[in-house]
Amino acid sequence: MNTGEKIDYMIQCLKVAKEEYEYETERYKHECSEDYDWLNKHHITNKALIRENLRNVARMGFQVANEVK
Repeated sequence: MNTGEKIDYMIQCLKVAKEEYEYETERYKHECSEDYDWLNKHHITNKALIRENLRNVARMGFQVANEVK
């Protein structure tokens, strides 16, 4: 993978983490509404997915930082 591809990979990981986080905040905002039941049945926030994507960005970031001259 070249540096550009690594940066694109980090961007995609950040997008996944952000979307999952935004889903979580939206889910708890509507906790008392009718939509909560539908959201709860169809998607469960995956906090491990958020953590792992952020860790991947950190690992790849260190590699890219060392490659840049």
